[in-house]
Amino acid sequence: MQAFNTTVASAVTGASERQLRYWDKVGVVKPSVAQAAGRGSRRLYAFLDLVQGRAAKRLRDEGLSLQKLRKALALLKEKPEKVRHPLAELRLITDGKSVFRLTEDPRVLQDLLEQRQFVHVFAIYIKTMCDDVNAELQRTTKPERHDVLVNGVKYRVFIEPDFVDGGFVAECRRLRGCVTTGETKEAALSHARDAIADWLAAGRESRLAQAQ
Repeated sequence: MQAFNTTVASAVTGASERQLRYWDKVGVVKPSVAQAAGRGSRRLYAFLDLVQGRAAKRLRDEGLSLQKLRKALALLKEKPEKVRHPLAELRLITDGKSVFRLTEDPRVLQDLLEQRQFVHVFAIYIKTMCDDVNAELQRTTKPERHDVLVNGVKYRVFIEPDFVDGGFVAECRRLRGCVTTGETKEAALSHARDAIADWLAAGRESRLAQAQ
């Protein structure tokens, strides 16, 4: 299962890292791959977690209070037809005051908070939400290409986020096994120059040893 750290989750869902930590604490959107377990540990989110986070952010942006959102999710999970990920598996509508569930009958809306009247509604369509998350993940995680000069020769370096541990991974695919990391893109690129120089030096030493 692919996992994404809080930084990636924030970029994809639109929620701040602080919001995500709080939503985890109160049970609105919890990371299902790895929970935070003390200082230094990392929350790791699955794809469905990201869909839930994006849906929660959209509902909050439309004026639904966090208290009402939590209540609606609790009610959904208590029902016989309960689902594991309500925000990622159901079509939900809000008017900013209540949450409505679309039923199999398109003429019927189920008011999860027992409020009967609404004027303006905002619908969340899960397929569209999944497509949005996929598109945002591709944009956020697409490797960047950089050219670096080492010993007068140009080498192509690919830099992409480290989804689990944070920071960035830099790889020169032209040189097998030439991979390094950095806390920032700039650091990863600088380390890549050193890694390429070391790789080339190791190759020269190996050829000299074989010739002797």
